[in-house]
Formats: sequence, C-alpha cells, structure tokens
Amino acid sequence: MAERTTNRIARIAQNIPLFCLLGYVGFQWRNLLSVLFLIFFIYSISKNVINVMIDSHKMPKRAFVLLTFFDIWVGLVKLSQIILLDISYSRALLNGIQRLGGKVCPNTEVTIHNINKEIEVYVYKPKTVSNKGCLVYIHGGGWMFLSARGFNSSVSYMSHYLEMVVVSVEYRLAPENPFPAGLTDCYNAVQWVHKNSEMLGVETDKIFVGGDSAGGNLSAALSLLYRDRQGTPLDTEASEEESIKRPPLAGQILLYPVMQGFSRFHGSMVENSSYFPPPSLGPGCQSAYACGTERFSNVLGDPGRMKNKVPKFWTSVVDKKMADEGEASIIKEVKKLAPHGNDSTLDEVIGNSYIFPLHAEDVSNLPPAYVVVATADPLRDEGEWYARYLEQNGNTVVLSEVPHVHGFMVKYDTDVLARNELMKIKEFIKNNCPGEKSD
Repeated sequence: MAERTTNRIARIAQNIPLFCLLGYVGFQWRNLLSVLFLIFFIYSISKNVINVMIDSHKMPKRAFVLLTFFDIWVGLVKLSQIILLDISYSRALLNGIQRLGGKVCPNTEVTIHNINKEIEVYVYKPKTVSNKGCLVYIHGGGWMFLSARGFNSSVSYMSHYLEMVVVSVEYRLAPENPFPAGLTDCYNAVQWVHKNSEMLGVETDKIFVGGDSAGGNLSAALSLLYRDRQGTPLDTEASEEESIKRPPLAGQILLYPVMQGFSRFHGSMVENSSYFPPPSLGPGCQSAYACGTERFSNVLGDPGRMKNKVPKFWTSVVDKKMADEGEASIIKEVKKLAPHGNDSTLDEVIGNSYIFPLHAEDVSNLPPAYVVVATADPLRDEGEWYARYLEQNGNTVVLSEVPHVHGFMVKYDTDVLARNELMKIKEFIKNNCPGEKSD
C-alpha cells in the first residue's frame, strides 16, 4: 500500500516541472520573485518525494539530481511542443543544460573530425593508454535529443578511466532523419575508425561499440548489421564485398538500452513507471525514429495491437520467465487482447531487428556483450531479456544490475557507482581484446 501511494505521488511529481514551467510562462516575467519561490517550493517537494523513492531502492542520495534533470527534460519537451510545436526549442535548452554537466577531463585530448559532409566524430585520447583498442561510443537521448558535444565531459572521463581511445558519434537525429539515418552514421563511424586506425593508434580487431539508452539500442543494432554485412562498408558493391571484409567487432557495451517495442505493460515498465524514462514517452520516440512521425505512438508497446507480431524473444525468454515465476495468467491475458488493424508498415517496423534488436530472429555469432541495467529503470527488464536472449544463442554475455536510475553512467569523476561499473567494463574490454587478457 505504501509503495503504491509513493508511486502515485511520484507520478504527480513527474509533471511538477511542466506545471512550474507553464506557470512561469503564464506570469510572463511578472512578479518574478513569486515565480522563483514557486519553483523552489515545488522543487523541494519533488526532491523529498524522490528521496523516499531512492531509499526504497537503496540507491545513492545523489540520484535525485539525475531524476530531477530528467523530469525537467520531460517538462521542457512537453512545454516546447505545447507552445512552439517545434522540437528544436527543447533540443537547444537540453543541450545547454547538458553542457553545464562539467569540464573535459584534463588528462584527455579531444579532437573533432568529419567522417563525411554531414557527420562529425569526437576523438578522445587519454594521456595513459593501456591497450590498442577503440570504443565507438553512441550517445543516448531517445534518438531525438542530446548530442555528442553535450557528452564531452562524460566521454572524456570515460576515455581517461578506460585508458583507451574513444570515438563519439554526432549522428543525425529523428524525426527529421528517421531510421536508418542514425544507424548508418554510426556504422560509417566504425568504418572511419578502420580507415584511420593508424592515425588513431588502434588495432582494427579491437574495436568495440557501446552506448547508453537509445545509444545502446544503436550499438546492438550496429552489432547485428556489422555481423550481417561482415563489416563491409555500406557503399560497397556486391562484387567487392568478399575482398573488403573487416575483422569482427571485439565487443558491444550496452548501458540500460532500449531494445523492444512490443510491450510496455510488464515487469519493470510497471514497477518503475514513476521513474525516468516514463513508459508513455517511449512509443512516441520509437515511432519518430522508426518512420519520422508519431504514427505508431499509440500502437508500439501495446501487445493487443500486434496480432501475429509476437517477436521470438517474447516466446523464448519472457513467456518462459513468467511461467517460471507463476505468472502464466499474464501471458494468457496478453494473448487475449483484441488487435486493432493490421498495417503492413507496422509489420516492417516491429519485424526490423535494426530498429528493435530484441525482435531479431537470429542473434547468434554476435560480439561479446556487457549489459548494464539499473534497478529503478523502466527499461531494466528489456536489458535483462536481451542478455538472456544472447546467452541462449551461444554468445558471451556479462549482465550487471546496479542500484541506480536510468542515465547514471555519466559523472565518472564524482559518482562512485558509475566509476566502479566503468572499471568492470575496462576489465571486460581487456578480456576481449585479442592478445590481451587480465591477470
């Protein structure tokens, strides 16, 4: 009962930043002190509610900072949509807030390179390099927000602690550039690393891909695409593919990834619905990424609208897990839900493993995976499901569950849990670099 009440209060708290911002605009700078007082008062209430939630999950108290930032994010997005109907406004605000997150690590050199006319990459070289590997990092933001530039501080410290070169991709964002634009940009970034390996000081059989949230999705999708194409460049003629095959990727690092669009009504999506990202936000972002509009925002995540579209992972991983836990009745209810139409384009979206890696029919022969999930994250279960799915199909997998919130792998210089997890990733990288094993 107490937990249910806390969740209800928390859901209200999620909308407080929106109410606050709407009130601010309504005042139109009149009686500024009253507005600031209101903001501070509501912020204090939000902090207290979040602290109650954090205590129940045994997370660090500083997690409320991330949760508050994410609530403001959701508020800004809604506000800009209501008032301006233009996503660029909320992007600009979020990018500005993101860049307040800290300075670049003094022990890391940062340079910017153009891989083509449209796409930049940020290259991070630490003063101390312990291996010849390279991590191609893909930032999160729901495929629609944030930037590689905004992750400058975070990725520079990541490079410093990993003691390896990191290449961060400034990929094109949806909805202006829907699938496959972002995935294509990230794949081409890996090709750029291959072509410039000597300049970067890395070896081509030690290239890892990784990312957080939507970046984790792109990393997993990239791993599937790279396997299917055997690493050949996207612009390669079929007759030339055999001669330009690349070494397989050394590994994939997936930080609380977005992996499926089948159901948002199960497990952690329900248990952690008061945390970020709110399950209601996901389908809109997924639809914008998949087709450039919100056409499927009322369909994605709703099993009842997907007759004959049940992905293989649901049968082999989730149904089995629910049955093992005595939740077979839930499975029956899902299958009873009435379908609403049968759109062929929806079939293409749901069946595309490059959009939803967890929907892939074949996940064999993929690079070793390190999957991080957070206990208070609505996306927790799908990260676990993907790890189990990979393992069932003969892949090497490390699954790490951390008592924290979505998006915690950012402040490596000050957040002990984030830094400790990064050190485990460093060990994983060392163990999967050809010719380099931990002692």
